[in-house]
Amino acid sequence: MEISYQLTKKQGFLIKNIESFVKQAIEPRVTETDGDEEFPLEIFKRLAENRLLRMLVPKEEDGEGAGFLDFCLVLEAMARTCPTSGLVCLTQNMGARLLSKEGTSDQKEKHLSRLMAGDAVFGYVTPALDVLSLNLDDTPVTVSVEAEGYNLNGPECQVINGDAADLIFVFAKNEDTDCCLLLEKGAPGLSVAGPKGFTGAEARCASTAVLENCSVAEAAVLGKKGKGREIMTEMLCEASVLTAALALGLGQGALNHAVQYSKQRAQFGLPIFKFQAVRIMLADMVAKMEAVRHLVYKAASVLDQKSKERYGMGGLAKYFASKMAMETATDAVQVAAGYGYMKDYPLEKMMRYAQLTQILHGSDHSHQLASLSQMIAGVGG
Repeated sequence: MEISYQLTKKQGFLIKNIESFVKQAIEPRVTETDGDEEFPLEIFKRLAENRLLRMLVPKEEDGEGAGFLDFCLVLEAMARTCPTSGLVCLTQNMGARLLSKEGTSDQKEKHLSRLMAGDAVFGYVTPALDVLSLNLDDTPVTVSVEAEGYNLNGPECQVINGDAADLIFVFAKNEDTDCCLLLEKGAPGLSVAGPKGFTGAEARCASTAVLENCSVAEAAVLGKKGKGREIMTEMLCEASVLTAALALGLGQGALNHAVQYSKQRAQFGLPIFKFQAVRIMLADMVAKMEAVRHLVYKAASVLDQKSKERYGMGGLAKYFASKMAMETATDAVQVAAGYGYMKDYPLEKMMRYAQLTQILHGSDHSHQLASLSQMIAGVGG
């Protein structure tokens, strides 16, 4: 696989600028954001003001025209301090990119500028599927054709940002066709509950929703009818790499807190950082995060170069990054002992979020097996 990457000076400046933004605008609100269990609207607006909700939109459409590697650097820097902010930024950029790539001129005119400016929140129904095995047959939403549009039905499903979303993306299918549709907030037949009952990202993750005889007009179709599977597959491939960047950031954040704690906590007259058992554990965590970083950056570069390897690499990065983030966060809690398990200390939050990355946009095992299958097929071809 002849794919390489090297961070440029411009990307180095980007990292420093994001770190400065996080320290000033996000870090003071981390505890409040995680505890409120509500959409972090204030942080959302600050992200919009700094043009961080339009990273993946071309400059011709007033976006930043950033590549996936650039955006992964942003997510990594955010997630070190506040995974919630990273997840909000990730989801909104996915929506803006999706609309920019696949939307009609009318859809873009109506929604794109609002998404980029933070005047509308993006959400989407999560399909129950093995993401990169390309098996989208288990989507919970079915579609039937009506005289003036479509009728959607489905049992209780999960919607990312469902309670706050002004625009909800849905993949639906029947025996004959499949399509992607954009539902506006308050659409008849769409009922969304609050995010209560979900662990991990109390402030921002999924809500439950039900679609019952939800009628939508022909104008709600995103892209062409019959192309829904293709659109959804590409979106989830990109999402897997971005989730890997989120996992990288929070894993690095957990490691940073563990190192800091080990230097401050003293036993038997010495900081525990001096103890061989602790140093071995920290060294193992450093190795894991460094390996994850290289894999995530390479996967993002594969996306930027539109390589045919992107599906396998995306799944591999998501699987490995979230697995290592979980292991690193768990070990960080172990280093901090009882303090690591307290809600007043950031490590228990990092551990919750690391678990979330293992199931967000497809389970780790589905990514692992699908990536293996695709890579073996590539070798055989």
